[in-house]
Amino acid sequence: MKKSLQMIPQRSHHWKLMVLFLFLGISVGYAANEELPSVGKVETSVNSSPGITDDRSWTIQGQVFEQSEPPLPLAGVNISIKGTQLGTISDASGYFSMKAKRGDIIVFTYLGFKNYEYVVSRAISNLNVSLIEDVEALDEVVVTGFSEEKKLNSISSISSLDVSANLSSKPVTSMSQALQGGITGLSVNQGSGLPGADAATIKIRGVSSLQTNNDPLVLVDGVPMDMNNLDPTTIESVTVLKDAAAAAIYGARAANGVIVIKTKRGTPGKVNVSYNGYYGIQQATYLPEFIDGAGYMEMVNAANVNIGGNPVYSQEAIDKTRDGSDPINYPDTNWTDFLFKNGSLQSHSVSVSGGGNLARFALTANYLKNDGLVQNTNSDRLNIRANTSVSLLDNLSVNMDFNSYRTNREKPLFDNGGNIFTYIYSTPPNTVIRYPMKEGNDIVYYGNRPEQRNPAAILDRGGIRTNLEDNISINIAPRWEVIPKLILRGQYSYRISSSAQRDERKAYNFFDYNSGAFLQTWGASYSASKDRSSYYYIGATAEYTWEKKKHRLFGIGGYNQELTNNGDWDRWSMTSVFAKVNYTFDRRYLLEGTIRRDGSSRFGKGNKFGVFPSIAAGWNLHEESFMKPLKEQVNEFKVRASYGLLGNENIGLYKYQTLIDAGNGNETVFGNPDITWETVHMLNIGADIRLFKDWTVTFDYYDKLTKDMIITPPISFIGGTSAAPLNSGEVRNRGWELDVNYGKQYKAFGFNVHAGLSQNKNKIESLFGAPYDKGDRIHQVGYALNSYYVYPTEGLLQESDFTKDADNKWVPKEGVTIFDGQQPGDIKYKDVSGPDGKPDGKITTDDRVIRGDDQPDLNYFANISLNYRKWDFEILFQGVTAVDAYYSEPYSFGLNVSGDGQTPLAVQTDYWTPTNTDARYPRMAPNSTYGSNYHTSDFWHFNASYCRVKYIQLGYTFDQLGLKKIGISNIRLYVNAQNPFTFAQEKLTDPESRGQRGSYPLVKTYSAGVSLNF
Repeated sequence: MKKSLQMIPQRSHHWKLMVLFLFLGISVGYAANEELPSVGKVETSVNSSPGITDDRSWTIQGQVFEQSEPPLPLAGVNISIKGTQLGTISDASGYFSMKAKRGDIIVFTYLGFKNYEYVVSRAISNLNVSLIEDVEALDEVVVTGFSEEKKLNSISSISSLDVSANLSSKPVTSMSQALQGGITGLSVNQGSGLPGADAATIKIRGVSSLQTNNDPLVLVDGVPMDMNNLDPTTIESVTVLKDAAAAAIYGARAANGVIVIKTKRGTPGKVNVSYNGYYGIQQATYLPEFIDGAGYMEMVNAANVNIGGNPVYSQEAIDKTRDGSDPINYPDTNWTDFLFKNGSLQSHSVSVSGGGNLARFALTANYLKNDGLVQNTNSDRLNIRANTSVSLLDNLSVNMDFNSYRTNREKPLFDNGGNIFTYIYSTPPNTVIRYPMKEGNDIVYYGNRPEQRNPAAILDRGGIRTNLEDNISINIAPRWEVIPKLILRGQYSYRISSSAQRDERKAYNFFDYNSGAFLQTWGASYSASKDRSSYYYIGATAEYTWEKKKHRLFGIGGYNQELTNNGDWDRWSMTSVFAKVNYTFDRRYLLEGTIRRDGSSRFGKGNKFGVFPSIAAGWNLHEESFMKPLKEQVNEFKVRASYGLLGNENIGLYKYQTLIDAGNGNETVFGNPDITWETVHMLNIGADIRLFKDWTVTFDYYDKLTKDMIITPPISFIGGTSAAPLNSGEVRNRGWELDVNYGKQYKAFGFNVHAGLSQNKNKIESLFGAPYDKGDRIHQVGYALNSYYVYPTEGLLQESDFTKDADNKWVPKEGVTIFDGQQPGDIKYKDVSGPDGKPDGKITTDDRVIRGDDQPDLNYFANISLNYRKWDFEILFQGVTAVDAYYSEPYSFGLNVSGDGQTPLAVQTDYWTPTNTDARYPRMAPNSTYGSNYHTSDFWHFNASYCRVKYIQLGYTFDQLGLKKIGISNIRLYVNAQNPFTFAQEKLTDPESRGQRGSYPLVKTYSAGVSLNF
């Protein structure tokens, strides 16, 4: 009778592992007294010669499985001791037994599977070995939505992230960052490097909606989840579903694409223990370089003289500030250097995995800590994930997963008129940071500012805001193979999240350093808030694969429902049914159809349900007889096409209802009972090509049209009512993607080059009530969503554009149109239109024109990896081209001496004077309202194209036999530089984030790490 193998390799270690599991709240059962069945019948020496004596006294017993879920035992596996003629063969249930000694290398060989080597370090009675199938590229399995299928039969536009390249051993704090530079068709942009808030925004094939959420649907093990709080070390695969054929099975959630993430699971084999950790130093990629104290004083003097005033600072004061001889009375402060220091990043992950035919487990704990570039700016996160698979019967198994994380973020609390990152721009360099302490006095004196908003005071006395979040989720997924190839699956997931915010600030009195006079009190502030949400998902699928001769038919159907509760009252839900059929004839012709019906509580009666079908066809040309002569050159050549509908229901809650004020009965929010789904119609044509076994090329062309956009059109202010949402308008995204990969592996050297290039063009096809004028942005038919709407210019006004009147005032010459009060040195705006569409001799808002948008023309990446013996090297380039951007103050006009003030940048000394007429910046004035230089105009345009080295990594792996003899599989040491170099036309700000006043910079990280596998 067949017995189950013990999961723990040696009884002397049972208590250690049990303590570990109990510490993490996981209980693992095993039969401590179970022994392997007698397999002496196969304990023979294959190819052994009579008379050979051997000193091998240790017995090695175990079972061999196919690495699948559930695992299947493999019979007839050839098991031999490397370098000898000793060996055996696994029996019908995969069991084996043989003799060995310390240091022996046992090799497991089976046709169609990759060889596995095990180094003997002790006697063992329950060695579980899992062999991986050695498949051809066309037989690789890809995720296609609710199921997996061979690449040969796939007709969809699907891309997979190279997890080893983009995630493994990389200092990635948010999962979304890892998608930048690895998959075509994705526009990934990181706007901030703030610890705990550094996630990137992801757009798949453009922006499809004017007002609703444009983020893709992210599924983690089949359940919608925020990927940015995952531990990257637990990720097994990341797949992006880009076209309608791939995403239609997710219907209403798939209009913006789908990202499917699978986490690692345990496989049969010995218990594996691993540690991955790194520590890094962080610096800002770009920081503002302000003018020094003396230069600031000179600019203030010039500004006052330009408006007919007198200099504010004497030359003596300027000289003393410049020579630094009296830093108390004539300070020269670099506020950038004061605020920003080096940050740090560290991560530590411990994983334990293994199991046998009865149960498999993968347990990981990760701690991530990020100390920011600014005092009191930090975050830490603790993740625990336990994935367990249990085989109840040979054809019945269940996955039981537990995941939890806690995040803790801190940042300066003060936000009166702006945050700490705003006030370094407004505080002049001739302001003292902190005065020296006075003897016998514990008062800290700060350089005086309006309302004492000195950056040092904000850090010291402004308080701290702490944000906590706890998240716990369970996921249970049974699998029952009723008859061969008829599989029923179920899934139940429950997640609960709680968050809290705490603000703490002590009261503090400010005094003047010189006079001792009382200036102001910052009052104490102690407040807290909390929130709670829950989510549950339940679903089931049935799938069947029928194969006969040249025919293959795969079908899957299912049902799921989900409910979200947020806060005290908000609740929304969705119910869905779906089906998909995939037919293949003779491995050549492919046809697939998908349909899904979704019902959403976000819509009113009669509009809750939407139907989203798709159809796809493919042709494997390489399987045709006329291609057989080229089979060594053309290994794969598939053409495919798909068309389908996807939905978008991300409109917020209760938009179909009109709400009233409970106090007076007045209607305050106007709803639209007829509001319904946005629908995306997508055509995709593509080709998958593999040449000479080493070249792979994938090309896709798509046309993506969003219809019935959910919009809130502008209305007249005269009516005194608010607008209601409605379905109107169309937006088109049209583009192409090219992905190329080439790699070679020789005996001691190998390399791989992976590059991608994609383009997307966005255009509004129709829009009710257009244009939607938003000041310096606009939605207009024929242009991209959210295009820039700016004043056209032609340089700076010169003295030759004016004459002087009897009062010595500047008067524009005929044909020169200006804003009132403009003078030589101000921006020269162009009069291009008026109320009737023709120039009217005035500069007004009618003169604004559409000049570009912030969507890149091209996205590209290139990953180059090399390996030589134990060394490995990798570098990733990523960039965008033709991105329009505009500077705002103080990156445009720098100086402002009113209110809180504004400090110019160092480059802004190149301002207009009568002797510097081709200057980059307008004439100096106390602020930008003088001369109307504050308008968003093409004078402040810059090209935000860039090419960035995302990372450079060098590693060395120690896997010598001596390590394996003491139970260590390998040790890998590596160094990594993240975002070390950026090549861009403009140098004032980071071209990716385009962060200006008040923004936290992106960071570059220099780290070193180690990976240990036991």
